[in-house]
Amino acid sequence: MLLIKRPVATVNRVYRAPNVTMLYPQVVGHQSIYASIRMNKNIQERMIDLVRDLKQPDLKTIIDGSYEIKNNQRGILSLSLVGLAEFGGAHPMTMVYSLTMDTATGENYQLHQLFAPESAYMDIINAEIERQIKVRDIPLLESFKGIAPDQDYYVSDKALVVYFQLYELSPYAAGFPYFPIPIYSLTNVIPEDGLLSRLNYFI
Repeated sequence: MLLIKRPVATVNRVYRAPNVTMLYPQVVGHQSIYASIRMNKNIQERMIDLVRDLKQPDLKTIIDGSYEIKNNQRGILSLSLVGLAEFGGAHPMTMVYSLTMDTATGENYQLHQLFAPESAYMDIINAEIERQIKVRDIPLLESFKGIAPDQDYYVSDKALVVYFQLYELSPYAAGFPYFPIPIYSLTNVIPEDGLLSRLNYFI
């Protein structure tokens, strides 16, 4: 199945506010102006959400941030915005917010939108996360209760990477727990015309 689509071009932009400096990508030169506007709006809104959630109203907060492109092929742009907040004497806090967008439409997909309605995708992903927790001996704050329909994730080349924020699943020292799920293992719950189906082939 031939799925050759051009990657989108991006340039660096900087969001500045008092005590805030965030580097983020802007889509440029895309064949669809509408999709470009929508993708850039999604990125900017998610970045503002990240800055807002990092700020501590009772502490002077200095925020610095950047981004990582995780996937830019086959009509999918998946990226992570990374923000680091420093509070003076307290230890810093990092948060990672991600977006996975269809470059033809600019739509940003929550996790549940990647799968067929009423499919058992959560059971498959939860089972794989539980397996990896045991194999990798990941420390937990409490027993793993399963993912949410809007769980944080991004898409890499041939994997769906589900992750958790600091303190959400593990202690601070353990960092961000992340769990790569091979896309081929999700074949039965991915719609034939779904976003992930584009990555379920070598070429």
